[in-house]
Amino acid sequence: MPGKVSRDSRQLRSGERLSPLGRFVLDKLDRGVLLLDDAGIVVDSNTLGRRALEHSAGMLARNGRLAFADTGIDERFVQWLDRDRSPESDGALAVTVRSHAACPCRVVIWPVDAPSAGRDASFLAVVYGPEGSRAIGLDVLMRLYGLTRAQADVARSLYAGNTVEQTAAQLALSRNTVRTHLKQIFSKCEVRSQAELRHVLATGPRCL
Repeated sequence: MPGKVSRDSRQLRSGERLSPLGRFVLDKLDRGVLLLDDAGIVVDSNTLGRRALEHSAGMLARNGRLAFADTGIDERFVQWLDRDRSPESDGALAVTVRSHAACPCRVVIWPVDAPSAGRDASFLAVVYGPEGSRAIGLDVLMRLYGLTRAQADVARSLYAGNTVEQTAAQLALSRNTVRTHLKQIFSKCEVRSQAELRHVLATGPRCL
């Protein structure tokens, strides 16, 4: 059961990692996004991410580190941070955060392959609302990253946490077609893995 948690005035060290345009892009997303360093310290976030930390009874920044009121989830998160991860690993941690005061939400945390210079983010955490229907806008994907509509559909599905197989079924495409779109998306977004793609889509193009 989630317990009562106290909030530290040093909750976030955000506000200096992204350019103004990068922050504008982050705040256009309709879900919470948190960027974490190797120790799980929150180094940046968008508005909804900060709101989730400040008002959710199930998660917070404790001495700067992302923490969960449920001790079992928090211990699992700490162990996941400490485990050995190969650079090519695309493994994510997904947990459901519940509390008496708020609806359950899903938090998915991915390792970031190659953080941009000057941005010490090693993990990307995305907070999904209880309705599970939030998604990055197609116009954002097409205008900022130069994706076609078909590529944007694939990128949005993968960003939402779907696999290649689930994306193919959702969009009525073959898996080979989805993989072809994915290669083109990787090229346009200058990434080499789905984990890195999620990071770039959440924080904006590398030029920001």
